[in-house]
Amino acid sequence: MMNKPVTKMKSMQESAGRAFVFSLRSVQFGVVDLAAATDFFSGPWGLEVLARTPGSVYLRAAGGGDCAIGLHQRDKTEVLRADFRAASRAALEERHAALRAAGVQCSEVEPLSEPGGGYGLTFRDPDGRSLLLVAEDAQEATGSPRRDAPLKLSHLVLNSPQPQVLEDFYAGALGFRVVDRTRKMFFLNCNSDHHTIAVVPSDVTTLHHLAFELGGFDAVMRGIGRMRDAGYSIGWGVGRHGPGNNIFAYFSGYEGLPLEYTAEVQQIDETYAPGSVEKWVPTPGRNDQWGAAGPPSDELKKAEHRVMFSAEPFAAPAAS
Repeated sequence: MMNKPVTKMKSMQESAGRAFVFSLRSVQFGVVDLAAATDFFSGPWGLEVLARTPGSVYLRAAGGGDCAIGLHQRDKTEVLRADFRAASRAALEERHAALRAAGVQCSEVEPLSEPGGGYGLTFRDPDGRSLLLVAEDAQEATGSPRRDAPLKLSHLVLNSPQPQVLEDFYAGALGFRVVDRTRKMFFLNCNSDHHTIAVVPSDVTTLHHLAFELGGFDAVMRGIGRMRDAGYSIGWGVGRHGPGNNIFAYFSGYEGLPLEYTAEVQQIDETYAPGSVEKWVPTPGRNDQWGAAGPPSDELKKAEHRVMFSAEPFAAPAAS
């Protein structure tokens, strides 16, 4: 489904001020082997099982509260939905009206039957990805005490054959701000983290990768050790990015899901001056600031273009 018109999206952004969204809440995946995928994410990847429903498992990060990912039994591996957090039910109602006025097909603001409850508003981006805006959901106070476990979802990176249309949509519909551009991608900001979404121009509409933030360099290295013990080699890293200044280590995880451990993401505010392509010209022969990462593996490159977004409506099983 193509959402339109872009001009209305731009006018929405002008009237909205700062981002309507203030965090990436969770991502819902379809997986072929639910039990094995749960073992991977709750084992070497370092998340904690939060809730189980028939055919689904929800996991959270060590920072507590948020459901970081949902795993749902399906016939193929795919992204079912990306979930973002908004401030309140009233804010969702306001966004519902603005989206409808801009010609975007979306649900009503409705109570959610998924773990955590709250209220949700669903619609699709111009590439057809299913999105949920959620507010007033219950959040647990604490997560795992492990200091080397992921603390939260950091960012979501998308491949898109129409990057300018996608940029206009996320800036217009959700109030994101473009904060940096490189020759290969651009970065969208909605809170103090340098970026929550990034977009890679591509000939496919797939997941490029999903990043989880850890507590620092030591935590990243310990996470890498867990992954290696479980038989997963680093696909790219360890290194430090230019835009975002974050430490990174990438993996082709269970069922080929493209995943990143990251730490020390740059914190910015409205005074941050967006960087142009010219600002981020890489040093010849280097793939990161340190010059230590080397090139991505062939397997990671495949993983970063393999996982599709489902075209089917997503209805999660109700929490018991």
